[in-house]
Amino acid sequence: MQKIIALLLFSAIVQAQDLSLVGISPSYSLTGKLAPKIAYNINLMSVINATNQTVEGKFFPSGQAHFLQTGMLIYQLNKQFSVGGGYTHGNHNIFGLKESEHRFLAQTTYQTKFKKLVFSNRLRYELRYPFNEKTGIRSKADIVRYQFWLTYPLYDPRAGNQGFFLSASNEAFLYLKGAINGPVSSRNGGLWSENWSHLGGGYNAGRTRIELGYCFQTLVRNQAKDHRFFNLLQVNLYSTLNWDDVQFWWYQ
Repeated sequence: MQKIIALLLFSAIVQAQDLSLVGISPSYSLTGKLAPKIAYNINLMSVINATNQTVEGKFFPSGQAHFLQTGMLIYQLNKQFSVGGGYTHGNHNIFGLKESEHRFLAQTTYQTKFKKLVFSNRLRYELRYPFNEKTGIRSKADIVRYQFWLTYPLYDPRAGNQGFFLSASNEAFLYLKGAINGPVSSRNGGLWSENWSHLGGGYNAGRTRIELGYCFQTLVRNQAKDHRFFNLLQVNLYSTLNWDDVQFWWYQ
């Protein structure tokens, strides 16, 4: 009986094709005002895989896996609510396949606080058009993302806007319709096929914030329901221009 149990466990391990990656994700976010209630945001984000692996006979090289460039316009309805829209261009090199992607997005954010703790909520809709450079086929995906973000300053915000802070967040990706021509934006699992969790901290210098943290990304990567796990060291830099009345830490 022990041999049978051991054989079953070994078979499960052999059949499991989950992929675990380790890397670093630097990002830069710039926010500024165009008018009293109209702002812009420019965000650059890279995800770099630090390891080489071979899974199911496929080679997963180290190097840049994702590079995303986003531009947005934001309208501030009041101190808590804002709405925005914009465009993202993405270059991807994952699962041994290169893809480029157009994303059109619309979002709403809500921010509030309890004492010193800042609560940020973002609901974003993305219409994605990934292009498979190997097959020459462009597909379409509809994705809703919901992020809940907590920020806790380790100083008294009433006395000034500089000091260390802690942060934590979780973002769920709901795939209404997934792409069908490649791994980027494909819905391989159920509705909730991707999730990002973050824990970190940093220093607020007023109009500039730098943050260091750990991000754990899970993604259903194929129809067999195997997962990709990405363990990332995040380095985020946020800058704010010509904006004197930032009531909370603006996160986009």
